[in-house]
Amino acid sequence: MPKKINLLPEDISQSIAAGEVIERPASVVKELIENSIDANSSEIIVELKSGGQELIRVIDDGEGIYPEDVPLALKRYATSKIRRLEDLYSIKTLGFRGEALPSIAAVSRMIIITRVKDSIIGTKVICEGGEIKSISEVGCPVGTEVLVKDLFYNIPVKRKFLKSTQSELRNILNQFLRLSLSFPSISFKLIHDGKMVYEYPKTESLLVRIEAIMGKDIYSHLKRVEYKNEDIELSGFISLPVISKSTSDWIYLYVNNRFIKDRIIYRAINEVYRHRIGPGKYPIVILFLNLPPSKIDVNVHPTKTEVKFKDSEKVFNSIFSAIEMTLEEELNKSTSDYEIKVWKEDSCFDFNEKPYEIKEPVRGYQSVEDGEIFQREITLERAHRFHPLCQIKGTYILCEGEGELIFIDQHAAHERIIFEKLKKDYNESLVKKEKLLIPVQIELSTEESFILENIKDTILDIGFEIEQIGDRLYSICSIPSFIKLTEVKKILREIIDDLIHFDIKNKGKEIINNILTTISCHSAIRANSILRKEEIEELLKMLSTLGRDSTCPHGRPIFFSFPIEELDKEFKRK
Repeated sequence: MPKKINLLPEDISQSIAAGEVIERPASVVKELIENSIDANSSEIIVELKSGGQELIRVIDDGEGIYPEDVPLALKRYATSKIRRLEDLYSIKTLGFRGEALPSIAAVSRMIIITRVKDSIIGTKVICEGGEIKSISEVGCPVGTEVLVKDLFYNIPVKRKFLKSTQSELRNILNQFLRLSLSFPSISFKLIHDGKMVYEYPKTESLLVRIEAIMGKDIYSHLKRVEYKNEDIELSGFISLPVISKSTSDWIYLYVNNRFIKDRIIYRAINEVYRHRIGPGKYPIVILFLNLPPSKIDVNVHPTKTEVKFKDSEKVFNSIFSAIEMTLEEELNKSTSDYEIKVWKEDSCFDFNEKPYEIKEPVRGYQSVEDGEIFQREITLERAHRFHPLCQIKGTYILCEGEGELIFIDQHAAHERIIFEKLKKDYNESLVKKEKLLIPVQIELSTEESFILENIKDTILDIGFEIEQIGDRLYSICSIPSFIKLTEVKKILREIIDDLIHFDIKNKGKEIINNILTTISCHSAIRANSILRKEEIEELLKMLSTLGRDSTCPHGRPIFFSFPIEELDKEFKRK
């Protein structure tokens, strides 16, 4: 009987192992920068071509590699950081998970040029698909240069799944920013297709690096966090509730200077902010957690982005307490930044008012004065008689229909109405823009600036005219006429935030819908907003073009109906 289990050939097993660590060009950049940091570099330069798919070059001025160690550095599980089993639980560098060079070499054509300080000559090694082709002496400065070409050339299936140049470049930028943020004492440069994209001079101040990456607007809304409890030490910065983001990408977590993603820490942060910012919003957090290496395991994931805490409950409580105390202190200083909205009973309707018919659409609308009996006709999926009853919690409108109660989410309804109007105007080239007498200046973060440069033509079509006047500094010269001047900076940031994970190439229509959704959300009536009778009438009238099954642009339902016969059953009338 033939055997079913076979030992994989060396080249296949190496490719599988490499694939666990090297997912895309950004993985290569991350691993090489971390190696440079561990080599005590003071300057790191990253050069790319075609979003890293054609070329990745990382140059540092660190310690270099001794000639006799170069061949070993390309063997799997060779490392300078582990000597015995116990060392796995006392790692203080950004390694280890089998080390990165062999994994990168296995899936690319790689050249390493390196020299140590006490040698007058360097070493050059050429490697293809994990196989060393040549080793020779070469003249070079102290430090290491790693050149990676044709990533996944020998694994065409994996190369096929790489995204557009801009998408891969954005992933690289994420890794570049995370590492630049946590090591301000190192100079970082990023060059793409021969152009200097970002440059951060070394500094001893974390705040200076934060401002350089995120911009003054965000920097001005950050509050310092400091906390120490036994062997746990926390430091960093958090945003006040007056500013938030639509994604969690602005949460930067570091454990012993290693960037991580951890559900326990995220949960602690979200618990603190849950009642302070709106649903679907996230704070800006730059948090450094320092604790003894023996208290964490950094080898639970091939890409080293996850760790395992020995006492996770203690970590949760420490982070929750640190952020909670910081925000409470700020709240006690001044409550003027926090708006308290109260529901008023007099916003309810007179139950004796006549209902209005919902049959055919009305082309025009005239406001109704207080006390006037009103009757308006709008179209939904079926003919209904809606009798507005009241507003609930300043968020929901309750109406009585034929045999049912209809609950309407005022924000979702208004958001859909605005979205459809904006989309119609855009498709018919009817979008009006307003030229600003005094342009609005906005300083964006590094990543925000990158996104804006890729969507400038698109947002021009909806009324924005934006000129770059400095490094990440922009002047907003015109805005869509339906946007309030006081909201323009906030809306522009939201548009950019919503596109952070979007593959922009060849997605024109989807980008427009995404932008219009963001604008609609900001322009719509908010929850916890008390409406007058006339305002509710106007909203119901504008719903005339929507079907009963309509949702808001984000996909949330607008309507919810409850059969009145269910009330009869509950009260034993049937």
